[in-house]
Amino acid sequence: MTQACRRDYQRAQCVALSKVNISCREISTIIGEFQDRPRAGRPKKLNERNIRMLKRLVQKGERYSVGEIAIKLNDTLNSPVTSRTIINYLHRCRYEYKTKITKPFLNKNVKKNRLNWCLDYSNWTINQWKNIIFSDATCFYVIKRKNKTKIWRTKDERWKESCMHVAAAGGGGRVDFYGTITSEGTDCFRIYNENTNSDVYCDILDNYLIPTVQLYQMENNYFCQHDNSKYHLSKQTQMKFHELGVKVLKWPSKSPALNPIESLWTVIDNKLKSKSLSSVKELIEALSKAWLPITPQLCQKFVFSMPRRIQKCIAVNSKCIDY
Repeated sequence: MTQACRRDYQRAQCVALSKVNISCREISTIIGEFQDRPRAGRPKKLNERNIRMLKRLVQKGERYSVGEIAIKLNDTLNSPVTSRTIINYLHRCRYEYKTKITKPFLNKNVKKNRLNWCLDYSNWTINQWKNIIFSDATCFYVIKRKNKTKIWRTKDERWKESCMHVAAAGGGGRVDFYGTITSEGTDCFRIYNENTNSDVYCDILDNYLIPTVQLYQMENNYFCQHDNSKYHLSKQTQMKFHELGVKVLKWPSKSPALNPIESLWTVIDNKLKSKSLSSVKELIEALSKAWLPITPQLCQKFVFSMPRRIQKCIAVNSKCIDY
């Protein structure tokens, strides 16, 4: 049969099969002259060796971006791959594109002092932590800053040094928020705009800390916790504590993760995410509404986590902990 006759015969077959409602794909399979070779599927762009190199590039201290990884990986490949392909492989390897966690800078002395503190208080019971008034002052912003660094990492790598960045001061359009909690619940709070100094802090102690003690009818064996800010350690502040008869809990420097009230800031910040704020006044109103409904059960949960926080800190030799 000549080539022309073969084409006419195949055309007639196609017409006949189409008249009995057979799809074009099935017709091609029936009368086609080519057959698919048996194989596992489309060949993979990267083999096991390439994937191991991809993981090494992602886990380097610099935490390269996808574009940088593509350039470095393609130098070793016969057939270059795109950034989209690399993203697909990273997802298969369970990597996620996440914002770096902010942490304070910890030098050797800070780590040593914090570890010693944890060892000193590792035997404290829940009943002892019930007698602590945990306090802190933090900043809330009208407009969230967007200069956050995103990296590729797995869930298990969240607290690796290369997956965090050191906190730096800065911002604008903000208010300062001072609050305290105990195992009984939230206490008095103050929202203010002025820079915090010894005068401001002593005023807070007079008008917000002491009312908290009176509110919960705390006995004389309670302690006040605060961090080691300059105005906390000033002579004026120390004299104010002595005047008020308030005992201060010794606290390690640069250790916000050990303070249970830090977990409460996260709760409040999550509440603010759903708000559309355009002024400091609106921010103040939103903060007040977010603070007041906090339940005693939530505060108790945070305060009762102190033994676990301390044990975690000891276990990682005073490095950053997952709190």
